[in-house]
Amino acid sequence: MDGASHLSNSNIINQLVFHNNSLFHQFFMINPEPVPNWTSHLLISLFTLVMPAFLAEKILIIILLAGTPFAFRNLVHTLSPKHTLFSFLIFPFTHSMFFFFGFFNFCMAILIFLIALNYWLRHEQNLNIKRTIMMGILVALTYFSHIVIFGTLLIVISVHIFVGTIFALLRDKTEVKPIIQLFLKKVISITLVAIPPIILFAYFFYSRPGTREISFIGKQELINFLMTVRPLISLNPIIEGNLTVIIFYLFAALMGVGFLAFIIRIGRKFINRTDTVPGTEHPLLPGFNFWWVLISMLVLLMLYFKLPDAYGTASYTNLRIGFVFFILTILWMSTFRIPWYFGLIAAVTVLYVNTRLIRYYAPGIKDLGKMAVSCNKAADFITPNSLVLPIYCMDNWFTGHFVDYLAVDKPIVMVYNYECASGYFPVKWNEKSKPNYYLGNPSTPEKYINFELTKGNPFLRLDYVFIVGQYDPKKDWFFTTLHKILTEDFIRVYEAENCSLYRNNLMITN
Repeated sequence: MDGASHLSNSNIINQLVFHNNSLFHQFFMINPEPVPNWTSHLLISLFTLVMPAFLAEKILIIILLAGTPFAFRNLVHTLSPKHTLFSFLIFPFTHSMFFFFGFFNFCMAILIFLIALNYWLRHEQNLNIKRTIMMGILVALTYFSHIVIFGTLLIVISVHIFVGTIFALLRDKTEVKPIIQLFLKKVISITLVAIPPIILFAYFFYSRPGTREISFIGKQELINFLMTVRPLISLNPIIEGNLTVIIFYLFAALMGVGFLAFIIRIGRKFINRTDTVPGTEHPLLPGFNFWWVLISMLVLLMLYFKLPDAYGTASYTNLRIGFVFFILTILWMSTFRIPWYFGLIAAVTVLYVNTRLIRYYAPGIKDLGKMAVSCNKAADFITPNSLVLPIYCMDNWFTGHFVDYLAVDKPIVMVYNYECASGYFPVKWNEKSKPNYYLGNPSTPEKYINFELTKGNPFLRLDYVFIVGQYDPKKDWFFTTLHKILTEDFIRVYEAENCSLYRNNLMITN
């Protein structure tokens, strides 16, 4: 879905920064506000300096599909070395709806979130300047990947600090001063490294108009989302839900096993009394990692039910928080004092579900791939530095941005660009110099369509019209006029099953 737009806008970044393309400078500019959603755009931009866009996208996908499981496994190993089998439960979450929707910045934020949290857990007791700077880099990268995950990371780290301090005070009441000093050191360190992105975080919301539409999802629907593990469902909630609900029941069963194991430990206490060794975890009660992860989950669960799902063009907030909630749930279950073979049973079950889901997606992905290639191939028939009007005429919401595959390799100006209009991404329209554009002949009103978006700016003639799907010339005035213009003033230079490219007859071709 959004992947095509990310590729196209990464190409715009290259044209502005590395090629100093004057036509692109007329239409576009680098967003002067240091907004989130930069990470994947920057990576793709760098990759496409030395390789075609399709390969750059594949490398990014490999980083996400390989990096996320490895990062999660390292995190589980840090938290609960005896239960690394639980790390296999992450695999369905690498193929989540956000991955299939092309939300690359969000997926990159999840990867960095796992790395940053693991780094904090490993070094929070021995912070120095070097480690604090490294933590600051990871926090900043999280912000520049996705703002929701940045906020989530700070929440989880804050819970870890406060719960850890309480546990330390309960464990050793004679060392209050050193414990408080370490607490202050942690708070000051994480605050210092987080101040710059927190300021950007606050400005991001402050600078957005308060009149944007805010929408909420009903409580019952949010509960249903949890029961079907909705962040894993990409295409068909009914078909995929029959599989993802298995994961929900598996998680519930593992929690039941953890509770039963706790009851059994209490029962054994009366047979073999075990004394607590000072400075160690209680032999019966859950340990520190159990509690700070659980409290983090509860905080996220509260936000999941309280926050709006959409704020203007930013959406899926509930599902994004729910996604992290499920990741923390896996971490939490890895802290259970249960036999190792329950982890093996869970891993096999989840890998089975993941395989079934991927097999379900495969045919559709193959068809979408053919369509993407068809759209991209149309660029072979376009002269560099041309103006193209993209028109989407299909009912499939999943392919709404496929028109952008036309402009991922060549310097082609697509005069519609939702990322530039939103203000949430690295590139935006250059409103001061952006030309207006038109189709047809201004002297013939019945064959003329003008797009005056900025008053006072000059008009440029559109060179190409790229249509995905089939348009109905009788639908309305726009398509009736468009049909006349394409029939009389343009020539079709490329046609595939789902797309057509028309070139203006006035263009000078070699």
